[in-house]
Amino acid sequence: MTKTNSNLKSKLSRNKLKTKKIAVIMSIYIETTYFELARAFNSLEKQLEIDFDLLLHIDGEIKRKVNRFIKSYTPNGAIKKLIVSNSKKCAGLATSMNKLILNNFNNYEYFARHDSDDFSSQERLKSQIEFLKENKCVDIVGTAFASFNKNQENPDNYSYLPIYHQNILKSFAYSSPIAHATVVFRKSFFEKAGIYQPNHKTLAEDSRLWLSGFCTNCIFANIPKVLYYVSFNSQSYSRRSNLKQNLIIYKIRLRHIIFQRLGLFPIAKASIEFLLRLVLFILITLKLDFLAKYLIVFYQKKRFTKKLF
Repeated sequence: MTKTNSNLKSKLSRNKLKTKKIAVIMSIYIETTYFELARAFNSLEKQLEIDFDLLLHIDGEIKRKVNRFIKSYTPNGAIKKLIVSNSKKCAGLATSMNKLILNNFNNYEYFARHDSDDFSSQERLKSQIEFLKENKCVDIVGTAFASFNKNQENPDNYSYLPIYHQNILKSFAYSSPIAHATVVFRKSFFEKAGIYQPNHKTLAEDSRLWLSGFCTNCIFANIPKVLYYVSFNSQSYSRRSNLKQNLIIYKIRLRHIIFQRLGLFPIAKASIEFLLRLVLFILITLKLDFLAKYLIVFYQKKRFTKKLF
């Protein structure tokens, strides 16, 4: 090996987080606020020992202050480039993600999700990219996360998810064992599983994508460390508790159980989850917010507050 080649190899080794291009994909719409978006951008700028392009899709109309912020924004810190695309009408998150992925697929090795009303810890992307580089067989990695009320920003709940593929696969029969907004995809995930299946009214795009991933032998993992912060309020749950969506998720669970031959016990657990979601739908419909919140907290603690290995 020549001295030049040796030096080049050494340089590439020292900068291994920069050898493969990384994109953070984010979508915003009319409900996105300036404060939330600025907070999300700020958390991305502060990512440690890594740089990336931020791909932002504007899904229909947005608030004027948000629009001014985007037009005047200059990439800073870990964000090396901001690439903006837009749609005239709001088509939903799945469609936005598909546009960002398909239009930029050949340019990046990794695609990191981020919601505009959440924020990341400084170590998030570094930890996930290092994990994927050290575990070549893994196609997608999420993290543990903390939930906070939009009006308070103090975490109300810490959610730890199964970390190994086989445990994630089994848990998907009756829960959501990988948090959509926390994940980093290796591009191989989409080569195997395909892209999102848009359905603007049911908000089950992540469950459909996970099902496709499991059916096509994608390997899942979670990092058991809180690296992401998810905002929520009463509307967050009401949007996700409609009857049609609950039925679709239940059908997805059953298809997964049958395809993976997981047996009768997971069917019982999936049915219990469906009933809990149905009770939540009824409570929210009747505006019994106190009981709905109690059920949500109880359900989250039962599923996610312990470290599952």
